[in-house]
Formats: sequence, structure tokens, C-alpha cells
Amino acid sequence: MGEELPILKGILNGVVNYHNAPVRFGRVPKREKARILAAMQQSTNSRSQEKAISAELEDDQRLLGTVIRAHLDTCEFTRDKVEPMMRRARDQPSYTACPPTLACPLNPNPQPLTGQQELLQDFSKRFSPAIRGVVEFAKRIPGFALLAQDDQVTLLKAGVFEVLLVRLACMFDAQNNSMICLNGQVLKRESIHNSSNARFLMDSMFDFAERLNSLRLSDAEIGLFCSIVVIAADRPGLRNTELIERMHNKLKNALQMVINQNHPNQLGLIHELMKKIPDLRTLNTLHSEKLLAFKMTEQQQLAQQQQQQQMWGSMMAEDECNSKSPGGASTWSSSSDVTMEEVKSPLGSVSSTESMCSGEVASLNDYHHQSHHVS
Repeated sequence: MGEELPILKGILNGVVNYHNAPVRFGRVPKREKARILAAMQQSTNSRSQEKAISAELEDDQRLLGTVIRAHLDTCEFTRDKVEPMMRRARDQPSYTACPPTLACPLNPNPQPLTGQQELLQDFSKRFSPAIRGVVEFAKRIPGFALLAQDDQVTLLKAGVFEVLLVRLACMFDAQNNSMICLNGQVLKRESIHNSSNARFLMDSMFDFAERLNSLRLSDAEIGLFCSIVVIAADRPGLRNTELIERMHNKLKNALQMVINQNHPNQLGLIHELMKKIPDLRTLNTLHSEKLLAFKMTEQQQLAQQQQQQQMWGSMMAEDECNSKSPGGASTWSSSSDVTMEEVKSPLGSVSSTESMCSGEVASLNDYHHQSHHVS
């Protein structure tokens, strides 16, 4: 046992080459033996993972081509797709006005529909493909699929909305201070109304889009920037931050190389672009808070609806009881000041903005559930 002790200590300290060192456990307790074997396996897996990811990132040209192709294949808002829409909107604008939470380029119908369920389904159909596009893009970033599944999910949950913001920035037109919707309608910035909080969020999104668009980035540069937004080692909850940091730096170097080629006279462009990442995270937080606020409002409305329905059911039962009793003719319709209009579901008067936001929350929850199965 004396000869084994240094090796055993080495195993516990993680300094022994497990492939070459002969390990004899002797009388080591089963629980300790299992812990040692698990540590050995984890170390082996980690080294294998790092080697595989390093191989994925080794060829700079292959890295560039893969990320750019992934962006072009999964993004519906590339320059060649958006420019014709922008020209039509400028030449023959069809203006519309809508509540701020309907004001999204992904929304194919910015005007509130008469049926709330129809509105939710209509928007969620448009929102889900955009999320799937970001997820597919992330999975095609070299090295991403080799990360631990928990790290993949953490990166996607944190980055999906931020990538969507970058992709949708081209739908905001600073020249006319407006936003283009998918159906070609134009939303003027000053037409957004309702709560000051929602207005602040939309103003912030307009300002961000204007600053990003002013950099005049190519689709290749946008795609590489999106990959950097996804592969961020400072996201809370990540396990292998060192490996993700290496991936991030490799992608950043690739972006720097493309920017140097395309903008040789703008030496500070990469730094200006990286300063947009904190702005994206602020917008992400604002958006999440707004969604949560609307979700809570909807839950309060639903509770009120159930309470009203219970009250109405009790009144009806009492009225029926009285009508069957001798001399107990119903006085509901003659003496009560309460009408069906007053006790009907308050959801009938809930603004479509709340329902719209509820739809977005549902879409995100579905995405979070699906993301646990990222391969």
C-alpha cells in the first residue's frame, strides 16, 4: 500500500496521466474508488472534448466559411432579402399603427386581430421559425455541438433574443424613422403608444438598430458577430468557461480578419462593434422584464375572470333555488343592477398587447423546453 499511496494522491490531485500510470486500488473504499474513477473519466472526456474542438477551430478559412454559410442559410434578414422590401416601403409606404408589444418585424399582422387566440397562433407561427433559425445557426458554429449539453442550453437561452435583435436591426429604417414589418407595412416610430415602459423599450431598440446599421456591416460580418454573441464565456451557469473563452477569441479573431479586409480605414470598428454587446444584454433584460410584467398581468386577469365566473354561478344557483321556493319568485332581472356585460369575462376587454406578449412568453417557454434536447 505504501507504493500505491503516491499514485493515489496524484489521482486525487489530478496530476497523474491516467492513460499511462498503473492504478491499483487495493483496499480503497468503494465510494472513494467510484469518485476516483469518475474524476478520471471526466478528465479523459474533457481532454478529448478540447482536442476535438481545437481541431474544429484549427482551419481559419474553414471556420470563416462555416459560420458565414450557417448565417446565410438560417437568417431571413440578409441584405439581398431585405433591400427589395426596404425599397418598396420607401417608394410606396403603407403606414400602420399598433401597440408597442405588437411592434416587431416578425409580426406578420401588426394590427390587432378580433380573435385573441387567432392573434397568438398567428404570431407564434412567425416567432418560432426565427428562434429555430438561431438555434440551427448556433449548432453549426464549429465546436458548439461538442460542448457539454448543459453549456449548449445555457448559451442558447442567454443568446437567442440577442441574436434575433442583431438580425432584425436591418428592418429598422433610420432614414424614415420607421420599422418594416414582414407584410410590408411601415410602422412610424412616433405612432407607438400605450405605456411608457413599452415605449422606452421600443425607443431603445430603434436607437440600437440605428447605431448598428450605421456601421454598414456585410452579411458575413453580421454572421460572425452573431457567433460571438452566442459563444460568450461570461454567461452565468457555464461549466467549461475556459474552452468557451477560447472559442470566443477564435471567432473574434476571424471577425477582426474580415473587418480588416472590408474596412481597412476603420481601425476601431471591431472595438465599436464589441461595445454593442452590453447594449444587447440590456435590451434582453428589458424585454424579459416586459414579458414577465405582461404575463403577470394576464394571470391576474385570469384569476379575476375565474372569480367573476364563480360569483355568477353562485348567483344563478341561488336564483334557481328562490324560484322553486313558495313565494320566492326571482327578483334578479328586476332589482339587480348587475348585467351580463358587467360579469362577463374581463378577458374580453384585455388589450391585445397583453395577449401578444403572453404568446411570446409561451413561445420562449417552448423553446427552453426544446433546448434541453439539443444534440
